[in-house]
Amino acid sequence: MTNSKILLPFFIFLILLTIFSFNIPFFWDSAFFSSLSVEFYNTGLNGFIAPEKFDTGGFPLYSIYLTAMWNCFGKTLLVSHLAMVPFLFGVIYEFFKLAKRYLNERTIAFALLILIIHPVFITQSILMGYDIIILYFFLLSLNALYNNRTILYSIALIFLCLISIRGIMLASALFVFDILLNKKINLKQLGSYIPSIIVLIIWAIYHKQQTDWYLFSPIREGNHEKFSGIGMMFRQFIYVLWKNIDLGGIVLWIIFLFSGFYFFRKTKSSQHKELLRSVVISFFVLTTFMILIKNPIGPKYFLVVFVLLILAVCYFIQQIEKQKVRITLFTLITIFLMAGNFILYPQRYGNAWDSSLKIIPYFKIEKEMNKYVFKNNISNRTIGTQFPLTMDLNVSHLSDSTFHYSDIEKNNINSYSYFLYSNIINTNRIEELEEIKKTWVIQKEMKSGMIELVLYKNPNL
Repeated sequence: MTNSKILLPFFIFLILLTIFSFNIPFFWDSAFFSSLSVEFYNTGLNGFIAPEKFDTGGFPLYSIYLTAMWNCFGKTLLVSHLAMVPFLFGVIYEFFKLAKRYLNERTIAFALLILIIHPVFITQSILMGYDIIILYFFLLSLNALYNNRTILYSIALIFLCLISIRGIMLASALFVFDILLNKKINLKQLGSYIPSIIVLIIWAIYHKQQTDWYLFSPIREGNHEKFSGIGMMFRQFIYVLWKNIDLGGIVLWIIFLFSGFYFFRKTKSSQHKELLRSVVISFFVLTTFMILIKNPIGPKYFLVVFVLLILAVCYFIQQIEKQKVRITLFTLITIFLMAGNFILYPQRYGNAWDSSLKIIPYFKIEKEMNKYVFKNNISNRTIGTQFPLTMDLNVSHLSDSTFHYSDIEKNNINSYSYFLYSNIINTNRIEELEEIKKTWVIQKEMKSGMIELVLYKNPNL
């Protein structure tokens, strides 16, 4: 099998996956970026400064890109999904280039297979997640660094830093990679980072002039963006460990740790050492930044780590002489990752709904519930619920009219005639929801797969 033929089935799979996803709306974090894109689309880019309720302090690159695509081809879900295809292809191609540095052709094919079935990657691909774009620019940067393409490296770093705060974290990891790769720091090396630093400084100064603040919005999710205390940092670290081994990922980490403690000592392979370092450094850098703030941690934040982990694990398996052992390990990884899509925890612990395929049935029953509400002339304003069920259809589905349920965080829950419950709700009010289940009357109940959607009627109204 030639190199070019390896990629073809994976490109075809991504095309089919995109076709399957055409009617899937923006969801969770991607709905936030869609909200800003709708704002830009309707009112203009406004100097790239987001309205206060959307402004995170970072450059809104993803939202600007979506807005540009909508202006050229129309504001539809179809266009939005197609806009992600170049980045999906780009991830596969850059991953392939990076894999060629370590793996033979047969193992590359297995590595690509593991990548596309990984719950985080495939789900984010379906949901138009901007983490796919982060992953693309990271892999582009890493390949440029390893191939000593200085200009491309500088350009890729600029886009990586502009896509999100997490991109800046990953740029820091790349800087550490650079030092270890070259075993020194000189002016020529540092020159690659100057353009992105200058761009970030210019943006920060410009943003400060326009908004009067730098990093943390004075009104937006203040409790999540504040720095953690010592106790919260420890709790965040536990969440980091959990989210890394969740969704079947534990099998990758077990093999990785075994290879690190056993195989590395036995062979002292420079390639294996390089892969081990890349995983550890990227994990350490992301973890260090993430435990410092209160923002909830999800598996998708470590997508870059998972990709490097896949390469390291595949490299280790490639060194095993017995074919039966290699096949067994690859089969085990495949089974664990596919099964990871269907792991369900009690609601209070979170289920990474935007990082596993178990979310797919939700979009069908959500549509059916909306039809039921319309058909029975129930005012959406009288229905209380919580995120993400509060998302407006004009930003999630890009509909022409607005329609959303009321957020119970803004009023007493007992003031609503109805409560729309789902096990995908992001909540810390578990006891209150349990009380509703016991005392309110079920008006309409829908279930599909692992998702449930229940409309409760307030018995007192």
